[in-house]
Amino acid sequence: MKTSADVLVIGAGIIGGSVAYHLLERDPRLAVTILEAEPEAGTGATAKATGGVRFQFSTEANIRLTLLSYRYFTDAEAILGRSVDFVRHGYLFVTTDPATLERSRQAVALQQSLGVRSQTLAPAEIQRHLEHLVVGDLAGGTFCGDDGSADPHGMLQGFLARGRERGLHVLVGHRVVALLRDGERVVGARTAQGDFHAPVVINCAGPYADQVGALAGVEIPSKPYRRQVLVTDPLPILPDVFPLIVDLDTGFYVHRQGKSAVLMGGTDKDIKPGLDTSVDWEAFGAVFQAAAKRVPPLAEAKVMRAYAGVRDLTPDYHGILGPARTAPGFHVACGFSGHGFMHAPAIGRLMAEIVLDGRASSMDIGALSLDRFGAGTPPAEANMF
Repeated sequence: MKTSADVLVIGAGIIGGSVAYHLLERDPRLAVTILEAEPEAGTGATAKATGGVRFQFSTEANIRLTLLSYRYFTDAEAILGRSVDFVRHGYLFVTTDPATLERSRQAVALQQSLGVRSQTLAPAEIQRHLEHLVVGDLAGGTFCGDDGSADPHGMLQGFLARGRERGLHVLVGHRVVALLRDGERVVGARTAQGDFHAPVVINCAGPYADQVGALAGVEIPSKPYRRQVLVTDPLPILPDVFPLIVDLDTGFYVHRQGKSAVLMGGTDKDIKPGLDTSVDWEAFGAVFQAAAKRVPPLAEAKVMRAYAGVRDLTPDYHGILGPARTAPGFHVACGFSGHGFMHAPAIGRLMAEIVLDGRASSMDIGALSLDRFGAGTPPAEANMF
């Protein structure tokens, strides 16, 4: 087993897979190794991702991350050699609050200035997207028909397969317990199976990224939060395809997963941080209450199952991408606040630029810098649920 590499990636989820793929796409001569704690790649946070892909963000950084990532969904077969089952069903955001609607209008204006085909809708226009949606109390909403959903597992396997074709090593069951140092510089990682040396170590550990950062003496303001999803039987009264609907007032969302199920959730944004993934059935009362109010047929839905995943949130709901200045050789790609899957292609591309060119060139990543937190609270992403 090789114990040295040019780059060590910690975490074989969608972000780690994308980073490794993009490094090897740029330079197939690189020796890249991924260290994954779980028995299989992609069985952590990526396994619980619901697959949303959207342009409807309130900040330029998040919109540009989707713009950079989008072709990996629409042209996945050409890029990765396999489909990721991308469906453009649109996202529909609704609100009863005029102030929220005004902020949404401003977000749409920003999106449109960057080439996104989003729009603001009056209540009557909203109902055209789903007949059973209650709109009488709404102030309005926003819609983008290019938003959609895709398969996180399929995309990860595409990244890993392409990476392996170029020599990528993925070592599962290798939990990092320490980082190797040469003075301040990080020069590798230690697992129960031994030490692995590399001049570049990239932290893609998702909900565990703050713990990995602590091993390097780097404080990463990204914390894990449980995210619950309720899966119901398909309701014949609802169409086979309708937009992913988000009630901005409650955080409730609903979307159909193919023709086999309906997913609901999104009222749990303000729970305490932690890695617990047990299902809190009592918390789903708020989901059903929001569902009955906004889409009444959902109140009669038969629950098939529920599950909980963990997403890593930062104070401003933007990811952290780039080098840790206090620990040379150590890079961070985490904290993408539930948007890691949809932004993974861009994250991998940008990290490859940082490592190989010394700077990101595909977009300005100042809003994603670890250093931003030392200068007060940055503007937060408003379109969170």
